[in-house]
Amino acid sequence: MTQEIIHAAFEALKGYLIPFALFTALGLLIAGRDAVKWSSELLTSVRANIFLSLANPLIAPVLMVSVVLTRNGYDALGVPETPLAFWDQVPLWLTLVAWVLAIDFIDYWNHRLLHSRGFWDIHAVHHSDETLNWTTSARVHVLELVVMQLSYILLASWMNIPAEGVGAIAALRLLHNNWVHSKYDVHLGPLTKVISTPRFHHWHHADDKEAYDTNFANTYAFWDVMFSTYRVPGPYKGAFGFDGTPGNNLVKLLIWPYLQWAEALKPKEHKKNILLTS
Repeated sequence: MTQEIIHAAFEALKGYLIPFALFTALGLLIAGRDAVKWSSELLTSVRANIFLSLANPLIAPVLMVSVVLTRNGYDALGVPETPLAFWDQVPLWLTLVAWVLAIDFIDYWNHRLLHSRGFWDIHAVHHSDETLNWTTSARVHVLELVVMQLSYILLASWMNIPAEGVGAIAALRLLHNNWVHSKYDVHLGPLTKVISTPRFHHWHHADDKEAYDTNFANTYAFWDVMFSTYRVPGPYKGAFGFDGTPGNNLVKLLIWPYLQWAEALKPKEHKKNILLTS
């Protein structure tokens, strides 16, 4: 078991090598040598983000159980699925386009769900990074991974799509997710309403009431345009995070949802007494 954990951690660390090289090069192009002058705040943020990404593989057994149970439940319900023969008649490139659009559509609605009451306490861990950088994409609570994986299993079960090319798409989506979290204000003009960019996603992470509950799309910003949640008025120059964020406190990041749910369950009178005595 210990060897499996070490192997999972090593594989997670290896996954940082390519994006580190890419985004360091991008930073050097945009900001010159300032790109490698890392502040103490940035280093603390990166440490917390990498820690979470290494801790998350520990949930793998639970994820596997939930995946198996979800798939078994889906099969038991007898919900129709797309016949494999259907995909044999569709060109591979069109099959992959269908998968990308479908999974990104699911991501959009998952993201909106995670910003709703109760679920926000899980997703707030991701928004707690006040020094946005490309490793922020790894700051995800394990419970958020469960929510996302269950929806992916349901989608994959219904579409019954062949596996060819899906791995490559997943890698590209991960790199894109790294990119939109980078600190540089990259903007693609009118294409920002088509594909998400760092500027687009900066507004999603903005500690600004006007920006709350906007720009939910993972890859394709046109979902936000379509459902009236798009907002990119210009470069964002304010703070990131939210009031009361756990910041880079590693213990708080791991238990944050449970702390918030416990607080919500306290009787109102008890909360009032705490406020009066504090």
